[in-house]
Amino acid sequence: MPIKINGLQGGAAQQSGQIEIITLLRGIAATLVFLFHLVCVSGGYISGATLHSVFFYGKYGVQFFFVISGFVIPYSMMKAGYQLRDFPRFFQKRIIRIEPPYLCVVFLTVCFLYFRSVFGFDRGSMELPTWPQILLHIGYLIPLSGYRWMSIVFWTLAIEFQFYLLFSLTFPLFVRGPWPRRGLYLVLIIASIVVPNGGFFFCWSPIFLMGIHTALFKMKKVNNLEYWVTIALLSAVVFHDLGWVTVIFAIIAVLAIYFEPQIRSRLLHFLGNVSYSLYLSHTLIAFAIINLGVRFTKNIYQKCFFVSLAVAATLLFSYLLYRFIEIPAKKWAAAIRYQHE
Repeated sequence: MPIKINGLQGGAAQQSGQIEIITLLRGIAATLVFLFHLVCVSGGYISGATLHSVFFYGKYGVQFFFVISGFVIPYSMMKAGYQLRDFPRFFQKRIIRIEPPYLCVVFLTVCFLYFRSVFGFDRGSMELPTWPQILLHIGYLIPLSGYRWMSIVFWTLAIEFQFYLLFSLTFPLFVRGPWPRRGLYLVLIIASIVVPNGGFFFCWSPIFLMGIHTALFKMKKVNNLEYWVTIALLSAVVFHDLGWVTVIFAIIAVLAIYFEPQIRSRLLHFLGNVSYSLYLSHTLIAFAIINLGVRFTKNIYQKCFFVSLAVAATLLFSYLLYRFIEIPAKKWAAAIRYQHE
């Protein structure tokens, strides 16, 4: 979803108000994750060790999203003059912005799972969701339960939701001064080591902090020396906690936001616009078509047809979800103002 913020330092904001590099990064991230799932998590339908070894790294597009969220949320809040008393409206805006597309895909996922069961296509691969499981999805509470996510992409939304909650409550500490901010950084870094469970925000907090610190730099809350020293320290923590590949992807996102390269690509712009819908829906749509391909493919040409159909149908569905669900939700959320605005 494109983030509209005016006056980004460095001149990346376009006349439309979009942060172009953020939109493009979202498009790249969603596409990377989509291709990873299509190639590497399709039950071997797409074979080839070389292909799998290349597209395997697409799963690290999630790190792009975490850095981007770490940057965009605090930057937007600082530009809007967010105060702790604005917490209810901030959360209302976020819920309205992210929930409608998510709930739509959750509903369609439940329908699809029941459809597969009724027509005997499930082959016992997944149990039908129960009402408690569905309700826990609505509140992103699956990590606190013994249930599984109905889609392998939903877990990151729980991480994002936890970030919104924690950051909106601790925002004053980030902007009040260097020592409260550094103290909070230290607490989150320690928490990432002590709580390594990937289902919770703390495991990923150093990656979010890289985005947060970049936003603080853009708003001139930290100088250049402190910025790069902190990014280096956070990179070391990410390397310790999550490995070198995660560090590389996180740094790429940080550098892109820092330098704001002027990239023009209609394709990436389109993918950036529909990135949230694409991320939410790609496993549902593409896997449904690939499952059909598994049953009816007899040669390489038919396999190419089903893979192409999976990509095309996913992009079309993502656009429709963006056009008819996301855009109205975005406008509704944008209409909610903080009291002092």
